[in-house]
Amino acid sequence: MQNLHFPLNFTFKILTPSNDFSVLNAQGETVAYTRQKIFKIKESIEIFRNSSRSERLYTIKADRIIDFNANYTVRNAQDQVIGQIKRSGMKSLWQTSFTIMDAQGQTLYTMREKNPWVAVLDGIVGEIPVIGMLTGYFFNPGYGVTAPDGREVFLLRKQPSFFERKFSLEKTGPASAEDDVLVLNAAMMLMLLERGDG
Repeated sequence: MQNLHFPLNFTFKILTPSNDFSVLNAQGETVAYTRQKIFKIKESIEIFRNSSRSERLYTIKADRIIDFNANYTVRNAQDQVIGQIKRSGMKSLWQTSFTIMDAQGQTLYTMREKNPWVAVLDGIVGEIPVIGMLTGYFFNPGYGVTAPDGREVFLLRKQPSFFERKFSLEKTGPASAEDDVLVLNAAMMLMLLERGDG
């Protein structure tokens, strides 16, 4: 995956049944396209170079049927493990939280929802007819990606929008190119899993 010039921007429509979106770099160039396989017993996500889906770059697969406390393995096009993403089980009931690990299982980062009350309000207001359509503009969660020493290295934020969902991934601290790719995979997975939360 080349040209990861931050911030990266993600956009997907909310009124379509498909769970897919493109990722654009700061210059507006497509760097990835992700598609979640539906009707799969285990969670399975594919990342391609673009929407033609002619070149698969990465796959993310869960280790169990129910994603509660699941561990997701990220593999490259050569089927080599490049990292793992673990959902933080009970903690994620209140505050969405994932641990991002390298191929050996060593913790690199924690991705955590910055303000869980935003998701709570979004869920409540979203159930109100007509008014619920406006939640995408007013309730915009953010997810901080922090290193083990507490430094925030990336920031994933939802942008205000009505008829589509827009996110941006900013790099706020030093990280290797390999970490950039792994965090991008984690961000794409998080957005697909949390799509129903707005």
